[in-house]
Amino acid sequence: MTYGAEGWTIKKKQEKKINSTEMWFYRRLLRISWRERRTDQSILEELNEERKLLNYIKKRKLTFFGHTCRSKCTLMKNILQGRMEGKRQRGRPRINYFDNIKSWTQMTTREIYDVILERDVWRQMVHEAVRAANVLGNDAG
Repeated sequence: MTYGAEGWTIKKKQEKKINSTEMWFYRRLLRISWRERRTDQSILEELNEERKLLNYIKKRKLTFFGHTCRSKCTLMKNILQGRMEGKRQRGRPRINYFDNIKSWTQMTTREIYDVILERDVWRQMVHEAVRAANVLGNDAG
């Protein structure tokens, strides 16, 4: 299900679909019908679990981004970091790959590129970003 997740641009609607799919898996595991009208929180408490799928995707994406930015392959770096020439389209700008990275790490572009160069620091940053997303996800549910 998460094949190629490192390259996904995740929007709010897709986050909601990923979370609902994960809960559907848990409901199938417990053989709970949708007609029972149980809350997601009660199912997670019964399994003694947390939502993990979206955090797994975030971790894979952040580690892949750090790996590609440190690599010597310039084509991949140019694709991830590059900008399109020409005029932008009218309306609200679309969420892009790097917008996800900035929102999950709560850092500016310059800070991200400074931290990526040090592998151990970036690994710690990824761990903190995923842990923070897990805490926020549990508060919202």
